[in-house]
Amino acid sequence: MKKIFFSMLVFAASATKAQTLFTYGNKVVTKQEFLAAFNKNPNPNVDRKKALEEYKNLYINFKLKVQSAYDDTLNQKASFKTESDNFKKQIAENVINEEANAKTLLKEAFDRSQKDIDVSQIFIADGNDSFAARMAIYKAYNELKVGKKFDEVLNKYCNDSSIKAAKGSIGYITVFSLPYEIENIVYALKATSSSTPYHSAYGWHIFKNVSDRPAVGKRKMAQILLSYPPNATAEEKNKVDSVANVVYKKVTRGENFGALAQEYSNDYSTANNKGDMGEVGLGKYNRSFEEKIFSLKNNGDISSPIYTDYGVHILKLVEIVPVAKSIDNADYAALLKTKLDNSDRLAIAKKNLISTWKTLTGFRKAFYNAASAWAFVDSSIQEKSTDDLIAVANDSTLLFSFKKQNIKLADFIQYVKNVRYGGTETGNKEYPELITMFEDVSTGEYYRMHIDEYNKTLHQQLNEFNEANLLFAAMDKHVWSRAGEDTVGLKASYTANKSKYNWQPGVAAISISANSKTLATDLYEKIMANPRDWKAIVAAEGAKAAADSGRYEFSQMPIKSTFDKKEGVITMPERNGSDESYSFMYLTKVFNNVEPRSFEEARGLVMNDYQQELEQNWMNSLKKKYPVKLNEAVWQTIK
Repeated sequence: MKKIFFSMLVFAASATKAQTLFTYGNKVVTKQEFLAAFNKNPNPNVDRKKALEEYKNLYINFKLKVQSAYDDTLNQKASFKTESDNFKKQIAENVINEEANAKTLLKEAFDRSQKDIDVSQIFIADGNDSFAARMAIYKAYNELKVGKKFDEVLNKYCNDSSIKAAKGSIGYITVFSLPYEIENIVYALKATSSSTPYHSAYGWHIFKNVSDRPAVGKRKMAQILLSYPPNATAEEKNKVDSVANVVYKKVTRGENFGALAQEYSNDYSTANNKGDMGEVGLGKYNRSFEEKIFSLKNNGDISSPIYTDYGVHILKLVEIVPVAKSIDNADYAALLKTKLDNSDRLAIAKKNLISTWKTLTGFRKAFYNAASAWAFVDSSIQEKSTDDLIAVANDSTLLFSFKKQNIKLADFIQYVKNVRYGGTETGNKEYPELITMFEDVSTGEYYRMHIDEYNKTLHQQLNEFNEANLLFAAMDKHVWSRAGEDTVGLKASYTANKSKYNWQPGVAAISISANSKTLATDLYEKIMANPRDWKAIVAAEGAKAAADSGRYEFSQMPIKSTFDKKEGVITMPERNGSDESYSFMYLTKVFNNVEPRSFEEARGLVMNDYQQELEQNWMNSLKKKYPVKLNEAVWQTIK
């Protein structure tokens, strides 16, 4: 009995989830689908039951029109497919970013931006013996573990002279200063601790968190640079130093820093902008120069002359730009997001999704002779004969497949050509590595093109977009274009309903507009003095004023103030809505009686009525083709 009762509950729940509201032909629309569409744009100011009733009729007509578009195969048109694919690509990236935890990455970037870390490293280049380099870095690591000082181990094992000279110092870093993998290592370290060995494309590294501090943010800076000539002698440098001291004294006496930069600075990228260097953050300059920048504490502070290999610098702190303390700061969050999108971390997160996508897309490797395949690729790229290989490898050789697509050797050949001739390091890789990369790239492309099959929300968004486009296309075919092209039908409709198209009492007038009240008043006074010269008077103002003639019924006058309905009257200028433009009218004729409109005068009104007639006839034919049946019992449950 319990099993029977449970089965009844399951059946009832299933029925509730998919209640049919109405059918058209053999097509079904559920209560849930209808309410989802209705609730997208609810109007709180309208009685809900009345709004539902009106929307029901609109939605039935909408579904019939979309079905008509499918009947006419409008969904097969190239323009429709292009728009649909472009929209899918656009929203696919948003979905993939969510899958890659872009929000989590953004929060991580914000948290890291709150702390600067002073980083040092021990580096051993791979050189000609990568194994020896690996052995050396692990010896260094073990010595650190037993308490040897970082500097001693650095001097003993590091084989890079520039890093030794800098005592391993990288300087202070913040978020986005280093590649993401290294940043992850550094931000996981506690102060004064060192990392396990890390292998990069260049060699082996051990990183140390020397110390950390609350983030110092950025500085808006200006500078005056007096540069040394190339290969300058000591005497030449002394001359530059002397001029720099003169300039420094002028600055400290209060002379304008920007003017002095324009006069003396050899840094032409900043001199022409009064020495403005823009915002300076961590990692932009070497450590010693960076320390000079961040040693300035107050806006307007001037550094003493700083001597570098480039010349003599005099710095000015324009403004301290602190790091935002909340991720709710919209400008800062947007800046972080831009950096996130342009960094490697989002790409890495997306790359980590590939294995999941391979499962979803039904990725399957095919069996093929790899050596023969690579030989065929070589011959094809070099445009050599492949006759001796065709039996075991050719353009049609299957490499791997997805649920709805096979990837063949010809596709891989094109990929290899692209990367080989693309001028990147990827092109130098061997075929076994390239085929793995090609599998991943192809998986990403296939997933993006079929993403609506794996994401219900995106599928719904895409379906709504496509149906809206199909509705437009169907309306254009059956109503708008047809009405515009059917002059005979328009004239017949005008003749049959001629009594509808009358001019009500009104005026013929020149409507004059100007881009300001002052100009409108000036035009008004000039036209009042010489009404017949209105055209020349307006034309003399060029684009600042315009005039247009037309016939206006009294109930549709653009001028709202009262005025005498007499020929020759010029109304006072009135402001147009919320902008600064003004308009007035010069009445050239008054029509006191109802008069019939000609076909050309009534064309717009006739067009509108004829379109409604065409649409109604079209809907009647669709309802015959697809009879609509409303489930009244379900309709009564909608509130």
